[in-house]
Amino acid sequence: MTAARTAAPRRAGLRRPGAWRTNPKTALAILACTALSLAALAGCGGHSTPKATDDAAKTVKSLGAVPIPSPPTAQATPTASEKRLQLLAMGYSVHAQLPRADAVVTAGGPSENPIAKPKGVPDHATGTITVTVREATGSLTLHAADFTSRDENGKAITLSPHGPATVTARPGQTATLTLAGTYEAGAAELTWRHAGKTIAVWDFNIELD
Repeated sequence: MTAARTAAPRRAGLRRPGAWRTNPKTALAILACTALSLAALAGCGGHSTPKATDDAAKTVKSLGAVPIPSPPTAQATPTASEKRLQLLAMGYSVHAQLPRADAVVTAGGPSENPIAKPKGVPDHATGTITVTVREATGSLTLHAADFTSRDENGKAITLSPHGPATVTARPGQTATLTLAGTYEAGAAELTWRHAGKTIAVWDFNIELD
């Protein structure tokens, strides 16, 4: 007689090999979760996607197409004639179109030499002005008498030549006329006339403080 066998009780947490079986729907769900996790890890790792790369390339391309502004062009020299005078700041040039010659004329200065006083701050100064002619197309002569000066109150300032009282510029040459006058502090102007007609007026300031 065969003795009856009593099945041994199962221990908690133990199972026989091959005893666990997976439901097909559960397996598909696990695979889907795994795929999503891998995609998230790839994004966190900083790897660029093809779309991000394309967007970056388009940005670089669009920036490269932005026009680069060109540097500003130099200001043209104003033109003056016997029929049209020019008002200028001291140091600027004028392109004079005269009956016998064209030329570029520049008034510079004045360099100031304050006149000393026994006491206090000087209230007068000797101002030295230079008038230069260049790029002449013909013979152009400047006379000291062609230039006059006034202060801000309309008072005439006597100008005296330092050096030749007359200079002539010819094509390819530069000529400079030097004038000096005594000025008080404040605004003043220099007027150039050619053949009795005003060509240009330069304004400037005398500062003694």
